[in-house]
Amino acid sequence: MSNRCDANAIDGRENATGLLHATIDNFPGGICVLDNDLTMLVTNRKFYELLDLSEDMFPAGSNFEGVFRYNACRGEYGPGDPKEKVRERLSQVRRFEEHRFDREVGTGLVIEMRSAPKTGGGCVLTYLDVTVNRRAEQALLRHKETLEELVLLRTEEIERQAEELRRLLGQERHTNELQRQFVTMTSHEFRTPLAIIDGAAQRLQRRKHAVTSEFIEDKVGLIRGAVSRMVDLMESFLSAGRIEHGHMTYAFRPCSLREVVERCVARQQSIATTHHFHLKLDDLPPVVFADTAAMEQVFTNLISNAVKYAPVSPDIYITGHSEGNGASVTVADTGVGIDADDLPKMFQRYFRARTSTGIAGTGIGLNLVKQIVEAHKGNIFLESRKGQGTAFTVTLPVTNPMLIAACDEAKVG
Repeated sequence: MSNRCDANAIDGRENATGLLHATIDNFPGGICVLDNDLTMLVTNRKFYELLDLSEDMFPAGSNFEGVFRYNACRGEYGPGDPKEKVRERLSQVRRFEEHRFDREVGTGLVIEMRSAPKTGGGCVLTYLDVTVNRRAEQALLRHKETLEELVLLRTEEIERQAEELRRLLGQERHTNELQRQFVTMTSHEFRTPLAIIDGAAQRLQRRKHAVTSEFIEDKVGLIRGAVSRMVDLMESFLSAGRIEHGHMTYAFRPCSLREVVERCVARQQSIATTHHFHLKLDDLPPVVFADTAAMEQVFTNLISNAVKYAPVSPDIYITGHSEGNGASVTVADTGVGIDADDLPKMFQRYFRARTSTGIAGTGIGLNLVKQIVEAHKGNIFLESRKGQGTAFTVTLPVTNPMLIAACDEAKVG
């Protein structure tokens, strides 16, 4: 009876041991049970598969320190002294503390490694293949970072667009205000010469039977001045429109700046009889390559401005000289001058300086002058002090191969 009981007990233990081994072998991860001296008491097939180890090399009963040495020598723990790598891991595992970490092994798998202390010393090590999960997490993190970056870039782009829209709206409002002022000034500009013409005509009509040559000459001068002002205004409007729409064309050919300036002065002198023009043009080169009509428009504008903005300062100084391949003409007055804050804006379309208050003007002349000069590959410079006068200097190249080529192409076309 006793022998039968002992046999049954043995069979039970064998069955339990078989069941335990079957459970361990079918566990989805690797298992390695270590004794307190790091002897590998129990292992399963998955342990060897996941760590890419040979069961013949490290069977149950081996010391786990051998696994550390083997992995260190084949570079599993990265660069560095293999012995130091082994010491670090032996120190960690001998604490028999609960911990968890991920490590990518040589086969490319990401293994989650866990250690749990066991009763009586030692620990249970488990290894799970979390490659898919970790790769998915990394991909999700990268996607999140990419998405955050895209959102940030898009937000910045939207902010830039909003800022640009605000700028354009502000510019549009400013332009609309300038255009409104322009229309008001233009209406006034045309009404003034028309009123002068009408007044002179009425006086001639009233005194048609008793007019003197002096009286006629005076009224004719008024009429001619008013008509000239209207013609200049119309030409400025038309030229500004052609430039804005890209329809401005130039006939570049040899041009005498001296003759251009003298014609403009003579025309202005016939209108502004109270002003004196002091010319020093002997140092100008004989010719420059330019559009004569456009140059007349430039200097007509600058000279008429000098007269207009120096109503009680009759002396206008016009000086020309050449230097190297360039020619320059300066038109200077001793009139009202310009505020320092207004100087950077003087060539903007429709802009008028504060010192021009009460003086007729449209604000398009200097902008037109600048565009014509720049189309000739030249520059225009401004110097002025409030109450002390203004000087504009136009510089032009004497010869310009680009303009000559453009002229030749136009002739061929």
